[in-house]
This record gives sequence, C-alpha cells and structure tokens, in this order.
Amino acid sequence: MAATKGGSWDRLLDSAEHIFAEKGYDAATTREIAARAGDTLGTLSYHFKSKETLLAEVLTRRFEEMNEQRRGMYRDFIAKRNGGTPTLDEAITAIVLPMMRLALTSDEGWRNYIGLICRLMYITTEDQGKFIPKLLDPIGTELIGWLKETSPASAHVNLAYSYQFIIGCMLDSVVQAKNDRLKRISGGTASATDFPAVSERLIPFVIGGTKAILDFPNR
Repeated sequence: MAATKGGSWDRLLDSAEHIFAEKGYDAATTREIAARAGDTLGTLSYHFKSKETLLAEVLTRRFEEMNEQRRGMYRDFIAKRNGGTPTLDEAITAIVLPMMRLALTSDEGWRNYIGLICRLMYITTEDQGKFIPKLLDPIGTELIGWLKETSPASAHVNLAYSYQFIIGCMLDSVVQAKNDRLKRISGGTASATDFPAVSERLIPFVIGGTKAILDFPNR
C-alpha cells in the first residue's frame, strides 16, 4: 500500500531528517528514527529497505522543490526583461535567495534539511559521499549555466570557481546560524539568524566577489 502524505512515510522521513541533521548519518540508528516518528522498526523497514535508502529518500524529497523556487525566480527575471537575459546580479540572487529563505525559515523540516545538506557536503565516506555528486552536480552545472548566460565572455573556469565560492558562502551562513557565533563576536549587534540582515549583505557580497574574478586569466 502506498504511503500518503502525513502518514508513516512522511513521519519517518521527518524523523530521519531531524536525526541525520542533528547527529550525523553514522551515529543515527533506524530504531531511534522509528521511535521518534512514533512508528515501529518494522514499519520503517517496510518503507525503506536500509538506512542508506532512507537517507537517499530524505535527500531527494525536498531537493526539487528548492530548485524549482530557484528556477521560478530566474524565469521571473527573464520575464521582467521581456524574454531577455537576466543580469549577473539577478542570476546570483536566484541561486542564493531561495535556499537562504528555506534555510532560515521557521519551518523545522526545512532547517533540518538544509542543515543535513551542509553536513553531508563535508562528508567523504563511501556510504554518504556517493549521494552528494548524484544530487548536487546536475543542479551545479545548471546554475553555472545561468552565470554563463549572464557573462558569456567569462572563462568557464572562472564561472566554476565563482559558483563554488557562492555556494561556500551560502552554506557557511547556514551553518553559522545554528550556533550564532556572529551574535557573540559582534557584541550582540548582529545575528546569523536574522534572515533579512544576512541576505541583504550576503547577496551583494557574493556578487562583488564574483565580478572581481570573472576576468581572471583562463588558467
């Protein structure tokens, strides 16, 4: 019988998302995931044949929604220009802003999901590391393509570096929100959990950095 939204399938995915993000894949157990969801280990095994399968489902469940928000914003910029090419500033905004909105939302599920992505980005073990290239590399290629559309004269190597730095800044901003080190070192004048303040500074920061390297030599 197929699981329905709000049923055991989603309860188990929500639980796994939370525990994987909080403890990491290796430390999490299927027993505690089932217990947190209020389900039995047998129910978990029925829906997900292994912990690896469970992780794969957790990673893919929200991913396309996040990227459709990016694509929707990019299409809006195209429409704003009557079918013309968006600016570099607009392309970077479409890459960064949807993910930042989701990462710093009040929705615990999205916070857990983005936190899990951040955690796994730095994992290279065979079991976990193999999921990230399959999940993230295709969208990375697509988003680099947006940068290329807006800056056709720039060398591909510089666009690739730019994308890597954009994502790095964005993920670090999400990670910092968890312990809010910014609040401590700023004497309470700034907070990594303040989404409007973070976004209005992060986006021009990465735009400026990208523009600074687009004309670097092709090497």
